[in-house]
Amino acid sequence: MRLRSGPVDAAAWLTFDTESTRVLREAVAREGWPGRSRVGEDGATAAFLLAQHSPDLAFQKEVLALLHTQPPGEVDPSHAAYLHDRLCIRQGRPQRYGTQVQVDGHPFPLEPGDVDARRAGVGLGPLEAYLALFRS
Repeated sequence: MRLRSGPVDAAAWLTFDTESTRVLREAVAREGWPGRSRVGEDGATAAFLLAQHSPDLAFQKEVLALLHTQPPGEVDPSHAAYLHDRLCIRQGRPQRYGTQVQVDGHPFPLEPGDVDARRAGVGLGPLEAYLALFRS
């Protein structure tokens, strides 16, 4: 798929995300989660992004479970946080880390408690600094 500026072609994005999910699912079934030691930082991040944008809720749940079982250093802890929040939003629940932001620059509903402490625990900066990126 060639990216272009202008209006978003939602059907093309769904096709891309669906095909990417199929390819990633097959690779994970064959070889396990593509961690840093096997595919490098860029490859591990690319795999996470494909899962994060998958239209397949069940696959996203499987990936989140896989991320939590990887040895230390194999995955970026923030990847699990982003995927956790994405799943919460898709299921109508409050998010834990504040990674999912509405078009107006405000986070989707959050779990009670100290979100900045939770974010720090997975290597993310303060929520307000993150939100400022969307509001600028």
